[in-house]
Parts: sequence; C-alpha cells; structure tokens
Amino acid sequence: MFDKDFWQEVLQTIRQQKWRSLMTAFGIFWGLLMLMFLIGGGIGFKEGIVGQLKQMPANSVEYITGTTTMTYNGFERGRSWNIDFKDVEAIQNKFPGSVLQSVYIKYLPDPGNTLTVTSINATDELVVAGVSPFLEVMSPQRVVSGRYINEFDCTERRKVCVIGSEVAKTLFPDDSSPIGQSISIGGTSYDIIGITKKTNDMVNFGPHESKSVFLPITTAQYVFNVVGKTDRLFLVLDDKYPTADYSKPIDNIIRQRHQLHPDDDAALITVDLKSQLNQFDIMIGGVNALVWLVGLGTLLAGLIGISNIMMVTVKERTQEIGVRRALGAQPWSIIKQIMCESLVLTLAAGFAGLVAGVWGLYAVNRMTAASMSDGGFFTNPHVPFIAAIAALFILVLGGLFAGWLPAKRALAIKAIEALREE
Repeated sequence: MFDKDFWQEVLQTIRQQKWRSLMTAFGIFWGLLMLMFLIGGGIGFKEGIVGQLKQMPANSVEYITGTTTMTYNGFERGRSWNIDFKDVEAIQNKFPGSVLQSVYIKYLPDPGNTLTVTSINATDELVVAGVSPFLEVMSPQRVVSGRYINEFDCTERRKVCVIGSEVAKTLFPDDSSPIGQSISIGGTSYDIIGITKKTNDMVNFGPHESKSVFLPITTAQYVFNVVGKTDRLFLVLDDKYPTADYSKPIDNIIRQRHQLHPDDDAALITVDLKSQLNQFDIMIGGVNALVWLVGLGTLLAGLIGISNIMMVTVKERTQEIGVRRALGAQPWSIIKQIMCESLVLTLAAGFAGLVAGVWGLYAVNRMTAASMSDGGFFTNPHVPFIAAIAALFILVLGGLFAGWLPAKRALAIKAIEALREE
C-alpha cells in the first residue's frame, strides 16, 4: 500500500538539503548522459563502418594482381600479369558449383594510370575501369541518378558508362544532368547511364566510386584490346565452400595457371572478406566493452557521491534518528527511509540523464542526416531499448547499495548516545 506520509517525509528530507542533493544528483545525471552518448556513438560507428558491409555476401573472397617479386619456373621477377576469365572456369572445374558470382575489375590501361576524359564542357585525367554489374552490390556505393551497368550492357558490349558523383561535378560544371549525355575516352564516345557515389570511405574495393568512370567489363576489354584480362577478381562462394577453407586452394589454382611462386605474396593478394568482417566485429566489440567500462565508471563515481552525501546526512540527523529509536521506531523503517532517499535521488537524476541522452542523440542524428544518408563511418547513432533498460536496472541496484551503507551507519547509532549528541 502506498504510504503518502512516508514519501512526503522522504521528499522533505531531500528538499532540506536542496543544493547538496542537486549537486550530488548531477553526478548521476552526467554519468548516465555520458553512457548514453558513448553507447549511441559506438552504435553509430558500428553501423557506419560495418553496417554497409553486412549487405554484401559474407562468403566472398577478393584476389588482386600485383608484380612478381620472386623468380619461378624460368620467369623473372618484376613480371606483371592478369587474372583471366578462364581462371574462374578452372576453379569451377576443380570445385563444381563453388562460385555463385564472379566480379571483375580491369583498370584502364593499367592500375595506377589515368586516362583523359572529355565532356562537352570540360576535360580531366581520371581513373577509368571496366567492371562487372555485380560490383554495385559488392562495393559500398549508391546510385544517385540513372542506373548501374547491367548484364545486357556487358553481353552486347554497349558503349555506356557510369560516372562518380565528383566526376559529374567536374565534367558538367553547369549543373546540367549528365544522364543521357556523352563523354569521350581515347577517342571513343560513351553514353552516361548513371551516377554513383561512394558510401563508406573506410572500405576500398577498387576504383573510388565517386571519383572514377566505370565501363562494362567486356566493352572495356574489347576497346582497349585486353580481352579476358582483369586486375581484380571477387568470388561469391556457395556456403558449402567457406572462404576460410577454400580461399587458399583457389589461390593455388590461380598461381599454378599463371606460374607464380607459391610464397610470392606480392604477386597475388588474397583478401577473405568474411575474415575482414569478423575483425571489424571484434574491433567494435572491444569498443563497446570500453564504452560500458568508461560509462559505468562514471556512474560509479556518481553513486559514490550519493553514498557520501547520505553518510553526511545520517551524521547530521544523529539526534533525530536517536529520538526515533527511543520512541520505538523499527530498524527496518529507518533503513527503508534512508535507502528510499538514495533511490529517489538516483532514479530522478538517472531518468533525466537517460532522456537527455536519447534526445541528444536524436538531435545529432537530425543535424547530420544529410551526410548519413550518403553513408560514412558514422551512421544513425541511437541507444537500443535493452541497453537503456539495462542502464536503469544497474542504476537502481547502485542506488539501493549507495543507501545501504549509510543505513547501516544509522542502525549503529545507539539511542542514548544520539540524545547526548550536540
């Protein structure tokens, strides 16, 4: 049953030490506010760095060609080479049904070089690459206008292209829509069918999506006389062929076909995308653990402050407690009052900190909504409901414990000694 007189007495005691109570409660408020910001910030970084990668097939592996650094089977070091379409055929023959999707990238004319790209308004030196349609899924990018390269573009070797958002601003400074217009590369004209924008600057799967020009892979190979040759290969494997077990055997197939030394890591770089995601998850897990450690440490400091202030309050109320004991007050009634005073301070300050933290994160999300819509390393900061409830639960336990120690001190006061207290 609700005891109105009891709670009025609790609130009256708190009001008697108004400034002391406010300053003590501020420690709890600030501690929970910082915990909410830390949790929300951690989730924002997680969704920004890892969230977009979760959209791509996890059981994927990337192979990147390089320059040989070791002699092998009569071939000198310093040799450049290319992955070709027949490599994937050899992989399928060795492991039937293993490759669900293959994605090719061919830098034109070679990695590290640029080409002169001309529009009706401007000219620039840009990275140009032939790519497979599925790169739209593998790479962190978003088509902001038009469409991406599709299978028909590749099958028919269409002279079309997708340009990066920054390229569009450079080649078409008059703000006219590039879609449907043409650009010239090496004397060949290509119709612009789409504009793409990079959505995660911390992840690189090839040419910068916002700063490059992309052609259908077969068109690029045909026009630049590099039919069948690629510089990067992404393979999406069937779940029956986990990359942890099969990325190395596939690596060996490619090395054998191109006469690469088995230990020449610079000649062929293998990137297991699933392991990369796992590393990101481990990193984010460590950040989350640090967030809770720092946040709970701040909360603990506030709870210690409340415990100390309750100790001082008990000391100042020695005579009052002695009189109540002499009049027959039960020990539990004294313990309950002191613990409830502590709990009221803790919950009031904690709830205020929780609300301020949630609204603060909402404001941050609104202010950065434009940049977040394009991705980045910080996206949609928020506090999960479970985390908020867990923080309040910890706060309740902490508030009760903070009141328990002063309550024990109150019970140790003997009535006769308290009445003599000056």
